[in-house]
Amino acid sequence: MTPATLLVIEDDAAIRRFVRLALEEQGHRVHEADTLARGLVEAGARQPDLLILDLGLPDGDGIELLHALRLQDKTPVLVLTARDQEEEKIRLLEAGANDYLSKPFGIRELIVRIKVL
Repeated sequence: MTPATLLVIEDDAAIRRFVRLALEEQGHRVHEADTLARGLVEAGARQPDLLILDLGLPDGDGIELLHALRLQDKTPVLVLTARDQEEEKIRLLEAGANDYLSKPFGIRELIVRIKVL
């Protein structure tokens, strides 16, 4: 897999660290944000190849960030979510998410989904 610049937008520090370490081990450059507002700033500043986005952020729903991002950008977005209702998944995909991964997830599945995107 070709190394990429990734932005992980996740408010849970343990999950962010777990994802960052696993992806850096794969050779990726990983940036982090823990809020919706910081995620928007980092996405604009870092110009990542892929966003990994949690929906439950302390200052808003990650789908708001997805809507804002899609107004100006086509960067692939992989959503991490504990929400497993079919309607919610459809809503995410219709909002512009490229893929989603339900929590809890395995790192191998995350790596493969990143590779596909």
